[in-house]
Amino acid sequence: MPYLMHICFDNSSLLPRNMYYLEYKGIRFKLIQNNSYKWADVLITIVPHNNRRKEEEEAYQAASEFLSAMAWRNESRVKMWHAGGFGIRNEYKLKNAKCRVFDIHRTPLVGYYGEGYDISKIPEIESEEQRNALILFREANSSNNMYLSFLFYWQILETGGTKAIGWVDSTYKKKFNKLRVQQDDIDKLPLAGRTLGNYFNDDCRNAIAHIKRKSKGKTSIRLDKADDNTRIAISTRVIKEFARAYIIEHLKLNKRMYLVRKKGKGVPVYVRERDLRKGLYSIAYQRSQAWPIGKKQRRMGWK
Repeated sequence: MPYLMHICFDNSSLLPRNMYYLEYKGIRFKLIQNNSYKWADVLITIVPHNNRRKEEEEAYQAASEFLSAMAWRNESRVKMWHAGGFGIRNEYKLKNAKCRVFDIHRTPLVGYYGEGYDISKIPEIESEEQRNALILFREANSSNNMYLSFLFYWQILETGGTKAIGWVDSTYKKKFNKLRVQQDDIDKLPLAGRTLGNYFNDDCRNAIAHIKRKSKGKTSIRLDKADDNTRIAISTRVIKEFARAYIIEHLKLNKRMYLVRKKGKGVPVYVRERDLRKGLYSIAYQRSQAWPIGKKQRRMGWK
């Protein structure tokens, strides 16, 4: 018996349509936007009966990579989790599938509606390093805990085989104008004569990871101390932009994929930009210049 798998996710950026069909990494999904004031959104896919655990894992990994790419494209906060599912008949089709597993939000994000949020174009992930970095960025950006976010952003700087301290110092010195960082934020950090990379490693990364510092004179963090909370909040805001620059500059995430139909037929599938130029495809979900608001958004009070 096939299995109708539900993967729930929170998305801070509402999409213009309530439902999409898409194929990513050979897995077909149906994306449904539920009432964002009540329930999380969902990706639905049909898993064959044979070797279900392996198929479920492959579907979940494909969904994770797609949602990471979508979050990066829209600069949105996306949190995902496996919500379960149920058995279905062999003749059951994805087009007939409806959301049957409703789950509450994992993040306090209602969602924002505006132009620019879409899934028709996402980054092309070409390497395991890019994939891991985007997943870490997605989790860090959606976390409600700034201490955890900092650790994830810092780990991104190590995904490409570089030394995080040296990369931060080199980028700050040579490419600061490419960072979306305010110098005022860096000026507020207690560097005490150290480089920015060493400060991040000693007073943030190691201080968060180790509640007790064995070495004398090393900075410890107290969660009930306002100054420490403010310092880590600023540090997390800054390291996030270093992580973003690392993904773009070092991991070279600069290619795109487009959601298209071949000859205007079939389930929309993501193809590389160079394949799009062959003229065999058409964009699956066109949107007008004046982006219309659907019935669901009007019911929710959008104008």
